[in-house]
Amino acid sequence: MKGIAEFLRARGWAVSGSDRSPTPALVEQFRQLGITLHAGHSADHLPAALDVLVYSPAVKPDNPERLSARSRGVAECSYPEALGQVMGERDGFSVTGTHGKSTTTALLGHLLQFSGQDPSILCGAEMIGPGRNGVAGSGLRVVVESCEYRGHFLSLSPRVIGLLGIEPDHFDCFPTIADAVATYRAFISQLPADGVLVRNADCEWSRQAADRTRARQIAVSVVDAAADLFADQIRTSPQGLTLRVHDRLESGPARTLQTPLWGNHHAINLLTAVAMAREAGCSWDKIAQGLTTFPGIRRRFEIRRESAGVTWIDDYAHHPSAVRTLIDAARDRYPGQRIWCIFQPHQVSRTRILANDFARALSAADEVSLLPVFGAREADSVAACELSAGIAAAVNSAGIPATYLTSLDLLPDVVETRTLPGDVVLMVGAGDIDRVEHGLTGRLLRHHAS
Repeated sequence: MKGIAEFLRARGWAVSGSDRSPTPALVEQFRQLGITLHAGHSADHLPAALDVLVYSPAVKPDNPERLSARSRGVAECSYPEALGQVMGERDGFSVTGTHGKSTTTALLGHLLQFSGQDPSILCGAEMIGPGRNGVAGSGLRVVVESCEYRGHFLSLSPRVIGLLGIEPDHFDCFPTIADAVATYRAFISQLPADGVLVRNADCEWSRQAADRTRARQIAVSVVDAAADLFADQIRTSPQGLTLRVHDRLESGPARTLQTPLWGNHHAINLLTAVAMAREAGCSWDKIAQGLTTFPGIRRRFEIRRESAGVTWIDDYAHHPSAVRTLIDAARDRYPGQRIWCIFQPHQVSRTRILANDFARALSAADEVSLLPVFGAREADSVAACELSAGIAAAVNSAGIPATYLTSLDLLPDVVETRTLPGDVVLMVGAGDIDRVEHGLTGRLLRHHAS
């Protein structure tokens, strides 16, 4: 929603909005763009002159602002529908998959910009370069992070799709992996005959989802040397990710590429962005140069600060495989240092089904703290507490110290008394855990100085 607000404002629309609990920083950020952001939902927030109300699918039809708009005859449009309208007027590039969508969307947008194009970009995370989620470019090309949840991406009509991979997730709408694959298949099937699918060849479920498309396919891989784009010699150093790319679609030597992205798991993201950039007409030289200048996105292995000898890393990981990848990346970057993972699970349904996987993933850390599940779209507070407490118990059973904290309010005191210089603290989750980091590190700086 932040991205579409920023995009529309840049296009000259008068924009205002509301959020259940906006942060002061977000209110100020919007104010500087000329957007009024209200706290809470009320019919009084709607301006007298109103052409359309764009709502998140998480906002129910009985929301007071939606009810007021409807009574006034104002058109309503869901966020996916709004994205569809934006893309319908442009050359659409969609990035989708279980993991890596935001990073790859931002990376592709950056490569296009570096190559002299001026695309519009709509990303689920804030891009560090422009400091926004939504960029309104002057060109006809648009890069859109395209979410599979409840088939939201079916409102889009891209010419190019980048499919990063499929894993079991969103169990409230995809009870089985077959349900998820079928929804991805429906999206991919919307590609025109002259469209392009860039597909992770290392993911069997991605291959299944692509089995009915008329579009041309480009396979990217870090395993199969016969793929159209294949990467080897993958390594991560303090400077970021380096890999060698073999392009089977063109003759010529392999190319060594480097980007500040941290972690070998970004290899598929990089290959997908590169393949899509090539489809957009970017040269290999511009791609190679652009990769080195990618500033990244917020909340993806984002080193917030290093104070009093403690390194604070904020990350959006909310799936077991992503949590394990994050801990492994931290272990690689900070060898010999204690890794403390403070995790806020996201969604009761996901956490219940993947509880054992979360426990195994978290057991890769040296110490773990669990917060109650952030119940996005859910209101089962009892389960939110019981599930997190159960995961903490399972991690303890694996021999890793783990504690369950009943609320975010307890976190400052716990961390203040237990962190030591040299610790690496991972603040992990897709809920509101990122809101406490600034206050925590401020207290710690004073604590360790004393």
